[in-house]
Amino acid sequence: MNNDCEITSTKTTVVDWRNADFFQDVVSSNLQLPVEDFAILDVSVANATEKTAGYMSLMHRVTLHVQVRGDESTSSATGDSQLKQLSFIVKEKSEKAFGGEMVDMMRAFPKEVEVYATMLPAFEKLWEDVGDEVKFGPRVFKVTSTPFTVIVMEDLKLTGYRMKECNDGLSQQDCETVLKKLAKFHVASVVYHEKNGPYPDDFKDGMFSEALIAEFEQYYAPLFDSYLQALEELGYSAQIIEALKPMRGKIYSKTSQLFKLDPAKFNVLNHGDVWINNIQFNDHDLLLLDYQISFYGSPSFDLLYFIINSASLDVRTEQFDHLIDHYHRHLVEGMQKLNAKTPSPSLQELHADIQAHGFLVCVTSMEGLAMMLAMPDLELDMDLLGSMEPAGVEFRRKLFTNARFVKMIEKLMPFMWEKGFLVDGME
Repeated sequence: MNNDCEITSTKTTVVDWRNADFFQDVVSSNLQLPVEDFAILDVSVANATEKTAGYMSLMHRVTLHVQVRGDESTSSATGDSQLKQLSFIVKEKSEKAFGGEMVDMMRAFPKEVEVYATMLPAFEKLWEDVGDEVKFGPRVFKVTSTPFTVIVMEDLKLTGYRMKECNDGLSQQDCETVLKKLAKFHVASVVYHEKNGPYPDDFKDGMFSEALIAEFEQYYAPLFDSYLQALEELGYSAQIIEALKPMRGKIYSKTSQLFKLDPAKFNVLNHGDVWINNIQFNDHDLLLLDYQISFYGSPSFDLLYFIINSASLDVRTEQFDHLIDHYHRHLVEGMQKLNAKTPSPSLQELHADIQAHGFLVCVTSMEGLAMMLAMPDLELDMDLLGSMEPAGVEFRRKLFTNARFVKMIEKLMPFMWEKGFLVDGME
């Protein structure tokens, strides 16, 4: 994020954002020109992502054709040099996206606005002060709250950023690069906490929260039942099946208990949704996107969630301990470089914390990872994923009989069992 960019936060009165007036201040900031020096000639809006890429918001790519007004000394004979095409990404809260009232309950958009407007610039400044240029997310130009909620940010595609292919997963080298950036993000979040005090109340809860048990348990219950049935049909041992059965009907509440804040432990601001579709790479850097479910707590959440959802088949299990060690090394180095007062966890303490939170691996294998591996063969439907109706049962059957899922679980299930992730910490 460009710290010189002033984010415009407004409560606009126009009925929609798809018009030239809405983008006047965005263009002014982008071109560093007063509004009287240009005119927006055209506004074009298209989908920015596949509909399966995000569930709590809609993503749009907005293209603007802008006429820059120059004086006689700067204008060309034809005026062509004064025509500019600009592109931005608009993230929109919408009832058409999955979640509905849940998005409001999770405070998803207020959290993301707070991260983009306040925290990322502060985190980046902490690194800048010690001589490191670190960028954590896209440049944001404008946010609005009423009558519609949108975030206008830079189009990273224009500067060479791209997502990796999700079905393949990330190589060991890519995973190491992400974990190095994640460690810097976590370190900055610790020092920010030391300098500014506790994070706002919105950041007490993330994806798994005791406050949301009534809403989400009913979604996870049929999903877990279908997962367990699939494991039985695939012939996994009775020992594994019996270890998982006590989780029926309470998998969300149990996982929420695991990630309840323990102030006595080492805590960071978790991104909350670090996976391959929320990371964009260019030739020399990467940026993290989508901070809607960030929360303050154990770094084990980001680590487990990222490695299991995003690493390639062999890397996620065979290089798991190496990746944790790699993150830890950069965490300790960063804490020293930013002169953090909070003691860094030892490598042994970090591994113990991972062990204590390891059941998240099982949860993400049946939801996020399973859905990622099903694309594009299965058109994802979040409503069917947790539905008790026959269509929901059939949808989940296809999800868990997908060849990529079967191949993945063949490696992941023994790994989870050997690590103790299926039983430890869940009593």
